[in-house]
Amino acid sequence: MQKLSRRQILKAISALPAVSPATSVLAQASNPQPQEWTGFAICDSCNHVPSCGIQFQAQGNNIISIQNWKENPRHWLCSKGMSTLQRLYNPNRLLYPMKRTAPKGAADPGWVRITWDEAYKTIAANMLAAKKKYGPESVMFYAGDPKEPRPSIYRLARYFDSPTWATESSAACRSGCMMAEQLNFGQPNNGATPTKDTKVYMIMATNVWAQPLGWWEAIKAAKARGCKIITVDTRRTKAAEIADIHLAPAIGTDAALAAGIARVLIKENLINKPFIDQWTHGFEEYAKYVDQFTPEKTQEITGVPADKIVAAARLWAQGPGSFTLTTQSLSHNSNGVNNTRGLLLLPILMGYIDIPGGVPFGQPPKGLSMAAFGLHPAMADKKWWNSPEVKARRLDKDELPLWHDLQDQTSPNNLPEWVRDGKVKVFCGWGFNVNIWPQPDVYNDALSKLDFAFATDYFHRKDSHRNMDIILPAAMNYERHAPFGWYGPNIAVRKPIKPLGEAKEDWRIALELGCIVDKPEHFFDGDPEKALDFILHQYEGGDLVKFRNALPQISRIPAPKPGFKKYEDGRLRPDGKPGFNTLSGKLDFFSDRAAKFGYPGLPVYKPMTELSKDFDLRLMNGSRKPYITHSKTRTDQPYLMEIEDCLHVNINPKDAEARGIKEGDTILITSPYGGPVEAKAVVSLIVPVGTIDAQYGWLDNQNTQKLMNRGNRDPLSGYPSYFENPVRIEKKAYGDRHEQIWNHC
Repeated sequence: MQKLSRRQILKAISALPAVSPATSVLAQASNPQPQEWTGFAICDSCNHVPSCGIQFQAQGNNIISIQNWKENPRHWLCSKGMSTLQRLYNPNRLLYPMKRTAPKGAADPGWVRITWDEAYKTIAANMLAAKKKYGPESVMFYAGDPKEPRPSIYRLARYFDSPTWATESSAACRSGCMMAEQLNFGQPNNGATPTKDTKVYMIMATNVWAQPLGWWEAIKAAKARGCKIITVDTRRTKAAEIADIHLAPAIGTDAALAAGIARVLIKENLINKPFIDQWTHGFEEYAKYVDQFTPEKTQEITGVPADKIVAAARLWAQGPGSFTLTTQSLSHNSNGVNNTRGLLLLPILMGYIDIPGGVPFGQPPKGLSMAAFGLHPAMADKKWWNSPEVKARRLDKDELPLWHDLQDQTSPNNLPEWVRDGKVKVFCGWGFNVNIWPQPDVYNDALSKLDFAFATDYFHRKDSHRNMDIILPAAMNYERHAPFGWYGPNIAVRKPIKPLGEAKEDWRIALELGCIVDKPEHFFDGDPEKALDFILHQYEGGDLVKFRNALPQISRIPAPKPGFKKYEDGRLRPDGKPGFNTLSGKLDFFSDRAAKFGYPGLPVYKPMTELSKDFDLRLMNGSRKPYITHSKTRTDQPYLMEIEDCLHVNINPKDAEARGIKEGDTILITSPYGGPVEAKAVVSLIVPVGTIDAQYGWLDNQNTQKLMNRGNRDPLSGYPSYFENPVRIEKKAYGDRHEQIWNHC
């Protein structure tokens, strides 16, 4: 793909009217200036989360400026959001359907432009042929990044009768942590910002400084009010530096650290025993288990000093307390779900559950589903997905029985084996990125053996599309009606421009395909606006036209009144009974659901993969930075490349000195499973001795996914252990001398 500087992009944007006769320079010279108008969009740079609002000014169908949509509850545009306009007018955009003309495996797929009619007919014919010959589950539906298309693809898979529906979240994202939340609490809950009543706050493995939504500002304000902060994080981040106590456990030892803290709380009788007796299950088993984790033993396992463990426990007992949990990093090791469960038991021990200053348990408008972006059960048909007959046809039922029981998304991490065994024949992908997986070449090889595959995307992506048969052009966030942004009961609808070229919004593509392979009445005649209106009308007062006419104001749908201790009157269970939505009906120290499928009922500690003489450093693969998300915010939005133009890896000064590495050196990273991968060295105290970190998303010779162990996964979630891999690093040598050489991405 051509690499463009900011100047080149701006030049291309200025020349854009020549792309379309309707807006050509000649037409503008002979016609009146197009009218200016105000539009509204949702930023999708962070996987459709947090759905920050964008207000834009357009002249005709050209956007000329963007700004914060101040009426939107999330109106902070960061560098990613500000550069989305550059992405919209990137001359490398995919604007027409394309098909391959060369055999798979050819160096050049031979892409040629085709009509939408030919694309749809070809895709539908292959989907229906596979369904007839091999069964509907042989057709795999996949929604990657952004998450926006999920509801429409969800519906397409359902009415195609295929339970082989997967997402980037079922491959490797937040759902691993969400499993822990569901096992402990009976519902997803990754914490909340501190309130005026919060006396102590725990930051669990997340650099809140880099998060959107005002979390960092809320935490700083709480600290100024006197709230004490405990940060649990291997790295010395901004969130660690603000802490009163920073606990830096070795990677993958969080369950042991939590057990050590719990032992202090129990031994010193600091726990909320009346709450535990009435509202929890399995406490006695857990108390017996943690008794072995003395402060000294916990220090030996985690590296956290024993006195800090004791101090943190005593400080945590000075609540009420709340927390914020990482969206993913804790779940990216071979004991990820249980490490997360262990930390999440700490607020339960103290009874900091749904009380002022504690951990709130929200009640969104009935039916809204954050986890799968179904937006409403009527759109996703949750009853169908969770029926025993459909569950029995899921391809992951034997591999991951607990995941299969909890989730309606299939785990796709064994795709190569499914293709090898003839279980998957056709792949239907939206926003698909093969580099979400460890050893991506293994997955690309599997894709090459499919009967048929297509992808929908903003750009042609060399790595992910080389084995596709057809690529479809997706409309971007400024060109979409669907989905709306939602923030609790607040709904933000959009007012977009028309898509450039022949691009179509993802929802339209999925719905129009549905009209061909099934009945148009199931797919709103292929119209995303009709689908949105259908969803909104499931709620009292919901109406797309009315909400659009209210812009720039954000509309609202009815929601339950806020309150505390909702578990006492049945507001946290679907059946309306007091308690929580777990098998026990209580908060679970011991999970009967996990035990039912042969997993430990307790969140036990398990050692990570051992280091060796040859591979003596631990790689944290996937550390986040606030200005880049995944691989799409690289050359798609070149402004961001000016902030950081290649892979940088943090190395502790002691590790760097031992290897003769200095700031800015080009280094090589190798693992037992692949490499070398090139990066620039950043010598920093942010990582402890023996650990390096890297951000995945860089490609070619900087792709850290090639270093990962595909076989080492969390047995509960099936997630790859991206934060566990042993590696070695060395300074890159050129001939007889060392040079500072770097070929930009």
